[in-house]
Amino acid sequence: MINKLLKLVILIFMIVGICYGVSITIKREIPKYDQKESEIKVLNMMQTKSAEATKIYTYGKSLNVDGKISNVSKDNFESVRLYITDGLDYEKSYELNYSFEGNNLNFSSGLINSGIILDELDSKEYYIFLRLKVNNSINPKYYSFINSSESGKIEYYTLTTNSENKKAIIDFSEKDYNNKKYNLLKISLENSNLPEDVYDIVIDAGHGGKDSGEKLGTITEANVALEYSKLLKESLENLGYKVKLTRDDSNSADFSTTNMYDSNGRISIACRSKAKLMISFHINNDANSGLTGLEIYSPSKSDLTFVSEMANKINESSTIAFSNNNSFKHSGGVYVRNYTKSVIKELENTANKRGYAPYNITLDTPYLYTIREVGGIATNAYVDGRNTLYSANEYYKSNQGIECYQVELGYIKNDLDIIINEKSQIVQAISDAIKTKY
Repeated sequence: MINKLLKLVILIFMIVGICYGVSITIKREIPKYDQKESEIKVLNMMQTKSAEATKIYTYGKSLNVDGKISNVSKDNFESVRLYITDGLDYEKSYELNYSFEGNNLNFSSGLINSGIILDELDSKEYYIFLRLKVNNSINPKYYSFINSSESGKIEYYTLTTNSENKKAIIDFSEKDYNNKKYNLLKISLENSNLPEDVYDIVIDAGHGGKDSGEKLGTITEANVALEYSKLLKESLENLGYKVKLTRDDSNSADFSTTNMYDSNGRISIACRSKAKLMISFHINNDANSGLTGLEIYSPSKSDLTFVSEMANKINESSTIAFSNNNSFKHSGGVYVRNYTKSVIKELENTANKRGYAPYNITLDTPYLYTIREVGGIATNAYVDGRNTLYSANEYYKSNQGIECYQVELGYIKNDLDIIINEKSQIVQAISDAIKTKY
């Protein structure tokens, strides 16, 4: 009996040993993700000529590249796209806007918040190209980028998902291959916790301190905006996001109508957070007593899917109606307000009177500073201190923009009861929209 048991034990060990040996052999034969192999494949598909990246920036979760490439015949041109690949099994391309100056092809991101969505990428390396197709070529050609912008390396952290984040380094480099020099634009992602000073979302309570905003009796816009901000912060933190307030009970008294760009001003606090998303709370005035309802102001040249969802959820969850204000209206509750020719002319006149060079403002420049100045180069931020009424926004040339939406909760004279009594429903609607659509 003992001999049979001993033989059985030996047989089991032999079977386990054989299986272990086979598994090692199989593992050795399974190809792993090889960065060198990936890079070689990328180099073999590239042209030695490079496109110029004249602007590279993140806005919200989106990475965008604007630039130009020379010696492209308009008559022979078919299409141009932004292309990303890991060199092995991942590839995706994105539409670009384009125009010609002679034989120079200029291109830019179509929408500033829907380029390469960094949060969708896995932790590995990716390469970004310009994908150019001309009529006399069967296959498209791929051109990497040389940095002709004023910006350098971008360090980006993804939005917290299930308590996890990734760190992305976006940078240019050179590579010698087959006795030729290639320029590369790469994204390197790795798992990482958020640094102490980096946040997912920043919430801005409009006005504050000496600037009370709109008033009705003892109720002020500044106090109501702060109440909403605190409630939304709590709701978002319960969902796992890391949230920063531009002002709270500790610093609200320090603010005025002109110090938002100071080192401890609301705009500077927001930009230092390196957040992806900003919600700014306000209440509208009643210059026209017939106006009422919700208005959410959005950045220009952006996809409006998320803000439309936010407006719809607020409308469905509360008794606040969409505003009946038709100026700058895009759709129910959604507004896009840029500078107009007449306002640009007024600002030029003011600059001339005060003795400083007019700002470079265009019809694509967002009118609301909360949207414009936290977006950096993506939203044409411009406050550089030449108008001495305000400090310089040290982030006005930033290539890491916060995607900002200004929520005008309603009109203080006609909607105040809803604004005061339905805070929890409105805040919950915004929180739900962020969780499901952002």
